[in-house]
Amino acid sequence: MPRATFSHQAVAAASTEEVWERLQLADTWANIGPVEDVIESVSREDGQLESFVWTTTVAAKHYTGIAAVSDAVYGERMTLDLDAREVAGTLEAHLAPNGNGTTIVTVTLEVVSRGTLSTLFFPVVSEAVARGLPSQVDEFAASLG
Repeated sequence: MPRATFSHQAVAAASTEEVWERLQLADTWANIGPVEDVIESVSREDGQLESFVWTTTVAAKHYTGIAAVSDAVYGERMTLDLDAREVAGTLEAHLAPNGNGTTIVTVTLEVVSRGTLSTLFFPVVSEAVARGLPSQVDEFAASLG
């Protein structure tokens, strides 16, 4: 199955702790990579995000998927495993202090086509993600300032 990896880095005018707290809100992940909308989420008692249900569109068809936190180190990194019928992958956010209360946020997305339809349209999907991810990460970082 086709796969592609994309990455973009932006500077947020917020501390790593503030960025981390925003990453624990499922709606933060809406419009990053293939996640178009977040429907519902599950968090632990301490407020740490565990999973959420998301939607995406592949070749004009709407799909629902699950994002589950598979790795998290407070203030450093968070990895979500994405699973939908036509697409799967990982979405990672890495945080690094940048001085003066700012944080470098690096988002990496690996997308894997799993269905016949998404395989046929994978070049179009891949190009759309490549074009969209930089502005999505920039918008997230800007929303923290």
